[in-house]
Amino acid sequence: MESSRRVALVTGGASGIGLGITRRLAEQGMAVVAADWNAGACAGAVTALHDHQDRTMVVEADIGTEAGSAKAIETAVGGFGRIDLLCNNAAVHPTATIEEMDVTDWNDAFRVNVTGAFLCSKLAMPYMKKQGAGSIVNIGSVSGISPYVGGGAYAVTKAALAMLTRVLALEAGPFGITVNCISPGSIQHRPGSTGNTAHIPVGRGGTIDDVASLVAYLASAEAGYMTGATLVLDGGATAGRKRARVSVETLPDQGGER
Repeated sequence: MESSRRVALVTGGASGIGLGITRRLAEQGMAVVAADWNAGACAGAVTALHDHQDRTMVVEADIGTEAGSAKAIETAVGGFGRIDLLCNNAAVHPTATIEEMDVTDWNDAFRVNVTGAFLCSKLAMPYMKKQGAGSIVNIGSVSGISPYVGGGAYAVTKAALAMLTRVLALEAGPFGITVNCISPGSIQHRPGSTGNTAHIPVGRGGTIDDVASLVAYLASAEAGYMTGATLVLDGGATAGRKRARVSVETLPDQGGER
């Protein structure tokens, strides 16, 4: 089925942030393939995307394998004739300290979070080169910039994804392909959830729509001069430390940190 629409592939696109990205792109008129390894999530996504069924497809595929990534790319190209945006969103998030981390979980994090993005990008780029245009948007995390105890495997993979973004930008730029990374902070995945926002300067947690909006922008012509960038989307949480408001007059007149 050929289509004159721009076409996107969103990995991990059947639930959470991925589903939000899929829905937003479809609302903006793109044809979108959501790839996900979870059969139940895929079934739920078909229902959730019913209003956009004329321009969305859902495929069960494990993009951390060569066969799965090929299946995802081939579904997009075979179903809609091209691929203009690859959003590498799929990720797993094992939780344990480095000392306690099982090597199987560690390897699985790299297999999905890094190798999956590598494989999908490797397979999508020839089509984008032939078109003379395309966008790759990797979904990283502020954990790749500022890690926390117990999230080491996730943090290391997200740091690697930011570097993969820069390498791909260098290699793909001459062919009209942009490659960028979004590093979200505290994103409220569930309706009604708030969480602790005291450390966030803007006073709220992020939403799935915040992430989806930035993906849509990076895939647009307006972002055509932006590539190799890692964009932190965290409401200012990693900009610095918040301190109690203190009058300048009350501070001691001496050197040192203020």
